[in-house]
Amino acid sequence: MSIHAILAKGAISPPRGLREVEAGAGAHVLVVDDDAAIRDTLRLALEDAGYQVEGVADGVTALNRLRTASERYIVLLDLIMPGMGGQAVLADIANDNQIATRHAYILVTAAQERLTTAGIESTLARLSAPILHKPFDLDVLLTMVSEAQQRLG
Repeated sequence: MSIHAILAKGAISPPRGLREVEAGAGAHVLVVDDDAAIRDTLRLALEDAGYQVEGVADGVTALNRLRTASERYIVLLDLIMPGMGGQAVLADIANDNQIATRHAYILVTAAQERLTTAGIESTLARLSAPILHKPFDLDVLLTMVSEAQQRLG
């Protein structure tokens, strides 16, 4: 089931069988997306999977949160947002070793054509940040978040 189908149906729970898995085990996730409906849907699905989730609507707020956080985050970062978008956020992160190595990143986008922009591929590689393409399946999202959690140790 794609995230768009979840939004359309109003269903927010992970597919059957995943609820029993303690995948999140209290790990912290920061959802960075200007779309409030996507932030809320992801928050509810990830909380149901055992994660502690915060959401922010823009890149500047995300960077401030990451720089001041006492916890380590798995960051779901939307590529296209007003103001400071995901590419600019990743560039700042890559230039700040403290937050580059403290948190794990997943880039979320429907704009695949923008991924060939100079520098973003090498930045993603340096940060070991996979790309989650929209629309995405909830199982794929949960797998990627779990893998990011493992990268954090």
